[in-house]
Amino acid sequence: MKARTVLSLFLLLPLSLAACGGARSVAPPREAPAMTEAPAAQEAPVLPVSAATAAPAEGAKPQSAELALPNPSSGRMIIKDALMDLLVADPELAIERVTSLAADQGGYLVSSRAWIENGFKNAELRMGVPSSHFEDTLTQLRRMAVQVLNEQTSGQDVSADYADLAARLVNLEATAARVRAFLEQARTVEESLKINGTLSDLEGQIEQVKGQMKFYEGRAAYSTITVLVRPQLPTPTVTPTPTATPGWNPGKTVSSASKTMVELIQFGVDLLIWMVFLLWPFALAALLVWWVIRRVRRKRGKPRPDSETSEKP
Repeated sequence: MKARTVLSLFLLLPLSLAACGGARSVAPPREAPAMTEAPAAQEAPVLPVSAATAAPAEGAKPQSAELALPNPSSGRMIIKDALMDLLVADPELAIERVTSLAADQGGYLVSSRAWIENGFKNAELRMGVPSSHFEDTLTQLRRMAVQVLNEQTSGQDVSADYADLAARLVNLEATAARVRAFLEQARTVEESLKINGTLSDLEGQIEQVKGQMKFYEGRAAYSTITVLVRPQLPTPTVTPTPTATPGWNPGKTVSSASKTMVELIQFGVDLLIWMVFLLWPFALAALLVWWVIRRVRRKRGKPRPDSETSEKP
């Protein structure tokens, strides 16, 4: 009888582990975004699971739990985030108003940072507000600013991820209940240790899934808004420089006249040098032509000897 019990125990244990592994492969957890989690006291589950938190009774067959999945009528699980870059007239007053706004909306201040740039104060504040007041908070932030330099909003729908985690939680808890029943039927210490190790692994996975679901619930319940506060720099006033009226200065006139005369002399000498070096070939050629013409004219004007003797009496 004892051998049959142990044999049936080891036959059912692989089937239970296979069911657990199948549930894990169907709905793998997705990596959660690196955002600030809302306080535990203010978190409220958005998508309750009727059979996710209660394990089935011992000896009872696991039944499919009815999940309250999100639908258009009840609303989806959306994680909202926003970035507001505001130009304000008074940074100190704007920081106080943003902090008060977070408290008035039922939220909280996650972090704040301030620094001095060019002699003026700048600040960065991150706050969490209930998702139901998300749009109203953005509207009031716009009214605080002289100008909205940059505005970015984003939303992540995690309804499907949450439903997958809920289904995986049901499967893990049902498998854990069956393993607990096997643990009660164990007859030896070795069997108890093996079954207890499997049960510990299942309970660790259950806690991991519950933590992921709780994170989604908190992030969907509270939206994160990052506010950048920048001061409005004053417009610099340009003061006209007075121009002095120039008076009569004879020394300056003499200096200017002498400078002009030197420049003219230099220009004349330069022109003469250019003329000498550029025109001397033409002048030499003209002189040669003039000398040839003169010689020819002299030869033509000289009387012949025959004519002179014939004219004598």
